[in-house]
Amino acid sequence: MKYLKYNKIYLFVLTLAIIVSCEKSIDDGPDPALLPMAAFNASATTVEAGDSITFSDASTNAPSLYTWNFEGGNPTYSNQANPTVTYEGAGTYDVMLTVRNDEGAGEILMEDHIVITAPPVIDIETQPQVRLDFEDNLDNAGLTSFTATPAAPASYGIRPGGGGAYVFNGNNQIDLTGYTGINGAGARSVALWIKTNHAATSGLVHWGQTGSFSRSSFKMQNTGEIRYEYQGGGHTIGPAVNDDEWHHIAYTYDGDKIIIYIDAVEVFSIAGKTLDTGSAGETDVNIGSQLGGSIFQGMMDDVRIFDVVLTQEEVKILSEIK
Repeated sequence: MKYLKYNKIYLFVLTLAIIVSCEKSIDDGPDPALLPMAAFNASATTVEAGDSITFSDASTNAPSLYTWNFEGGNPTYSNQANPTVTYEGAGTYDVMLTVRNDEGAGEILMEDHIVITAPPVIDIETQPQVRLDFEDNLDNAGLTSFTATPAAPASYGIRPGGGGAYVFNGNNQIDLTGYTGINGAGARSVALWIKTNHAATSGLVHWGQTGSFSRSSFKMQNTGEIRYEYQGGGHTIGPAVNDDEWHHIAYTYDGDKIIIYIDAVEVFSIAGKTLDTGSAGETDVNIGSQLGGSIFQGMMDDVRIFDVVLTQEEVKILSEIK
């Protein structure tokens, strides 16, 4: 009988321990009053495509971990308390923030919170012979007929403002088959956007076979400086543009004077130059190379070739198009 009595006492103690343990587990659960309450502020909720917004954590109860999700943003994810996000494309986007502390987690989803508008459409009245916008295609919006032929499959990206851009990967340079540019001493203007961190001599827009004054080569040197070159001469001008930022570059020639622009600023001019482009043989226009060599690597957009001389004001307007 002592054995049975001892067994009952043991069972009672064990049951009591389980009850106390359960009560303790309940008592140790998260305190709702201490859970983090997710909240945030934005420096703006409506901006143009290509602009940035800074988000600031406004959560309560001292969160220590953050998970942001930005629909349509760059980056799309962040674990910083106060991230800055760039929106490239027009649209309406959600923002979600999850915060955590030792007690648990809190979350907030703001639907359609960010409104990104397209930048205003600006342009010049002068019509180009060539205009390549690279909106996921190689169509020409200019006056001349040709076939844009990439050496390898075309590749596209996005530039500030949400528009398309062409990605030159080292082997997909473009020839404008059937278009040989402006030859002789004809007036011309070439303008385009580029973005690269490449440090190699690279053809940007070229036509004309090698020969005295026969080439018309707009290129970037291995120093990142811009060069306009004609067989028998050329001019290399800074500042360097291979800083992985977008730059607008252009040159004009009126039959006598060459002017070079970088980001709408006239950086060089020289008069007394009589070119004879194509005198040693005309070629199709090369975009992103020079006669099959000097391959450009980076991004390019809004390539335009005119058969007239643009004014500095017109170049400035082109440099403001996003």
